[in-house]
Amino acid sequence: MEDIPEHLQTLLHKIAKEQKFLEYVLDIKPISSGGANYTSRLYAVSVTERARTLRLFVKVAAIGEKMRAQAPKVYETERYCYTQLVHIYEQLQEEYNVPPDQRLAFCQYYGCNPVRFQETIVLADLVTDGYESYDRFRSIDWPYAEAAVTELAKLHATSMAYWKYYPDDFTTMLEKVRFDWALDDPGLEKYLEGMTGRALTHVAKEHKPKLEKYFKELDVEAFASAFRSSRRQVVGHGDYRPSNLMHKILNDGKVDIKILDLQTLQRGSPVTDLLYFIFTGSDEQFRAKYFDRLVEHYYSQLSASMRRLHLNPHEIFSKEDFDAELKEKLPFGLTLATFSLPVITVDTEDAPKVDETLEISSFSTGKTNDLYSERLNGVVNDYVRWGILK
Repeated sequence: MEDIPEHLQTLLHKIAKEQKFLEYVLDIKPISSGGANYTSRLYAVSVTERARTLRLFVKVAAIGEKMRAQAPKVYETERYCYTQLVHIYEQLQEEYNVPPDQRLAFCQYYGCNPVRFQETIVLADLVTDGYESYDRFRSIDWPYAEAAVTELAKLHATSMAYWKYYPDDFTTMLEKVRFDWALDDPGLEKYLEGMTGRALTHVAKEHKPKLEKYFKELDVEAFASAFRSSRRQVVGHGDYRPSNLMHKILNDGKVDIKILDLQTLQRGSPVTDLLYFIFTGSDEQFRAKYFDRLVEHYYSQLSASMRRLHLNPHEIFSKEDFDAELKEKLPFGLTLATFSLPVITVDTEDAPKVDETLEISSFSTGKTNDLYSERLNGVVNDYVRWGILK
């Protein structure tokens, strides 16, 4: 264990004792995210005593001062979510008798370390229960998308219930998960310039003038403000993409989804999360066949989730409001794709190094590949077809 941080070993021994292990063997193995995680070092842990084994998944803070200044609350937000918000949501669903198989469920939490530069979250290891990450190089298919959007709808509906029934507490909570963009940080401006420049280099020649015109109206303030909701503010995930979910195929063929990586939970529009999932996870062919169907599925599941929590969808977030919000936010999907696809599609060996030197501009300087060009041009084709890029 010579390369394992001492503070991590101390926390794991504490958790083992809390779980009633006495004479046990602790095994800690570093694991790679394959370019899917940029804030933490990851470990697979087993605590074994005779025939009993507890398997854990651990995230330990990996970023330095630069990235912390640009995203100052990522570890604090995730810790708050697992130690408090998850329990609030569980109590809400219990209070309103949401059927167990229809509830929003999170990964089991075992403990944390809040000390700066040692921030650690310890969760159940879902891999040992048959869950796996979706291949980020492959477009989502309908069964996976249907299940993931169903869970997203539950997340948003539960947030709406918290707002409706406990408005003062909800307002307090929003401050705890507020995601503040460092708008005056030159690194953010450099990041925007790098990402837009990269997109313009790879976009098809006939669409380049249209994309240039689109980017002329984009600055850091416009980028940050696009996350805000105009009709119904919720606590959204903020980074709802397949790399931040785990899934398992059940015996009946259905896909079960578990939501992970709660570091970017933030107030904003539910539509932004939906668009983010679609444009980070799908290709042009999937959207041509399923975009409208998936959007309708989201609202039907959101309505059903609201009703299970004794909310009136027409009062809280009507279909008319949803459609208007979708129309308003849809142009932002192109921005989401521009800034996320380089990270989603990067080859593992070319991914930014996760260490103290990492900063937001690091994501705009790496190599791209053919998949990036294909996905980007597919999104641009959609926006031209929809009449948004002119």
